[in-house]
Amino acid sequence: MTFRRNSDSENHDEAGHYWISISDLMTSLLFIFILILAYTIFTFTQKQEGFEENFNARVELLRALQKELKEKNIDVDIDPENGNMRIRADTFFAVGSAELSSDGFAKLAQIAKQVSEKLSVAKFKKAIDTIFIEGHTDNKPLTQNGTGRRWTNMELSSQRAINSFLAMDKEANISVLKNGNGRFLFSYSGYADTRPVDRADSDEARGKNRRIEFFFALSSPKVAK
Repeated sequence: MTFRRNSDSENHDEAGHYWISISDLMTSLLFIFILILAYTIFTFTQKQEGFEENFNARVELLRALQKELKEKNIDVDIDPENGNMRIRADTFFAVGSAELSSDGFAKLAQIAKQVSEKLSVAKFKKAIDTIFIEGHTDNKPLTQNGTGRRWTNMELSSQRAINSFLAMDKEANISVLKNGNGRFLFSYSGYADTRPVDRADSDEARGKNRRIEFFFALSSPKVAK
């Protein structure tokens, strides 16, 4: 007896196996996609929660600094949302000068002490990555400094920031302070008149723009692995 192979049946079985393989592959890919999506959502949620925690700690830090400095007759303006603390440069320096007055040195010493004390608190140290000491001027060009050489506003603002840092370091040794990641905490820079807080063309506005500003940059939240 001769048996005839049923090629149609075999082709049907092969096609069925092929579609089962494709289905398994698509299921596996979908599962991997779901895992990646879940991890992404988890990571984003952790970062968001960490950012909010650091943001709230910075707000608390700035308000505490403002309160305690006011008790020592040092008035500072704060912008808790953006992380800035400002004090007029006229409080520290004579017009066109980067040399600190004795009163300016005393006030910076108090600011250094208060910042150092606050940054020893774990939640504040964790929240802050860097504190930038910034020098800012008004938009009037300068004539000359005490040596007879013309200053630029950029030079003046930079030197004021440096001298403020040196005064604070002399009083509270801030140059050794580190953030939660073990990196040095303080930095300094000069911006001249490029970042005014008041753009009006008036003596009052220019007085606000002449300032030393402390910018408290937030740390990037860590994600548990």
